[in-house]
Amino acid sequence: MTLTILWLLPLIGGILVAFMPPRWSKLMSAVTAIFTLGVAIAMAFLFDPSGHRYQFSEELPWVPQLAIFYRLGVDGISVWLVVLNAFLTVIAVLATPLSMKHANRFLGLILAMEAGLAGVFMAVDLVLFYVFWEAMLIPAYFLLWLFGEGERPGRAAVKFVLYTLAGSLLMLVGVIGEYVATGQRTFDLATLATLAPSPSIQFGLFFVFALAFAIKTPLFPFHSWLPDAYLAAPTPMLITFAGVMGKAGAYGFLRIAIPLFPNPVLWWDWRWVIPVLAVAAIIWGALMAIAQRDMKLLVAYSSVSHMGFIVLGIFAFNVQGQQGAVLQMVNHGIIVPALFLLVAWIADRAGTRDRSVLAGLAGRMPVMAGVFIVVVLAALGLPGLNSFVGEFMTLLGAWERAPVLAVFGAVGLVLAPVYMLRLFQGSMHGEPADKRPMSDIHTGQLVLLSPLILLMFVIGLYPNLLTQLMSALGQTGLAR
Repeated sequence: MTLTILWLLPLIGGILVAFMPPRWSKLMSAVTAIFTLGVAIAMAFLFDPSGHRYQFSEELPWVPQLAIFYRLGVDGISVWLVVLNAFLTVIAVLATPLSMKHANRFLGLILAMEAGLAGVFMAVDLVLFYVFWEAMLIPAYFLLWLFGEGERPGRAAVKFVLYTLAGSLLMLVGVIGEYVATGQRTFDLATLATLAPSPSIQFGLFFVFALAFAIKTPLFPFHSWLPDAYLAAPTPMLITFAGVMGKAGAYGFLRIAIPLFPNPVLWWDWRWVIPVLAVAAIIWGALMAIAQRDMKLLVAYSSVSHMGFIVLGIFAFNVQGQQGAVLQMVNHGIIVPALFLLVAWIADRAGTRDRSVLAGLAGRMPVMAGVFIVVVLAALGLPGLNSFVGEFMTLLGAWERAPVLAVFGAVGLVLAPVYMLRLFQGSMHGEPADKRPMSDIHTGQLVLLSPLILLMFVIGLYPNLLTQLMSALGQTGLAR
């Protein structure tokens, strides 16, 4: 029941919180999220890295007439993503101000989104995976629609739904197609991985699944929903929306697209398209980030670039690249929430997110500047901080598959310091036009950010803490 608790507890807690008085909702949400995090951490400590199968497995008949089962399990791919989801939900709940209108409903939807994401990372039945995939999108839509910021949050919510709905319908076609193509009455992912259909059928099925996952990642050129959604999303939502939900698409590549369709060839190989698009995402996202004046948009486009590294590592088809990709999923999930929090706090004090009119904040907010530079250095891949190891492993894996992919991917490493240092220097240094005093980051905000900062150093200095549990990547045959 350990894995069931990880999605059922936040779902029940979210329903209860939504009907609580706002002043009690945050306390109940925090208790629920912290307890769920405790269960996730205990699971990670008890995880056996030498195991070759899914662990903590649960299986119950659901629709046995159609061979649909309630199957959950975790392995070296998913264990840390489950922990990341629980951890960032705690941060999101604590970052939610009680002054927010209908804070109880907002927190209830945050917990519901955690439940859906946890299910995606733990489902090992193809139909159950699809159900949780759809379930995670519903609270995200209502969060954007009901609590979105800016001029047209409804437009951002509709655009998000249209893109993801298109991907979901394609995935449903793929689920049915896989069931028919294998000729076996099963949706068990472990069994399906041994029943690959003919290369020509794999070609079509890989396409529909890959397109669904590319939209959700988001991968260039299917990323155009992201700027509107990230601009509209309130900061507490962005912590899990940007920090975890984007990883669901990359996880889908690792869990479904690659093991189920190992040879999607007709007259050419689909698997070469994805790494080329990943390199395009790395460069395009970085160039767009450089061009942004809005700091929130800058971070959003930097996320497109960093997700490109993750997908590139996955499609390196070797252990180094795929372990680096999983590690980078966790790294990005730690860095991007910290960036969005800092941008929001700066905007609250300065009254704008336009980096071109901000300057000299470091003199008035020295603690904020100190924390900000650590996060920026982690984001640009400074050795000793967490992102460096993941990016190095993904590029090493890409080099082993095709050196040209690694060379072009490394352009992102050159461009990252450009947009990240411009973000920091533009706001923190220079002669300010507005010299009015501003309050520095307060104790509560510093405490909220401290776990993220600590993890940047811990993972950067001791990445084996995570990679030692990823041995399944070399044992389950994903690195083809």
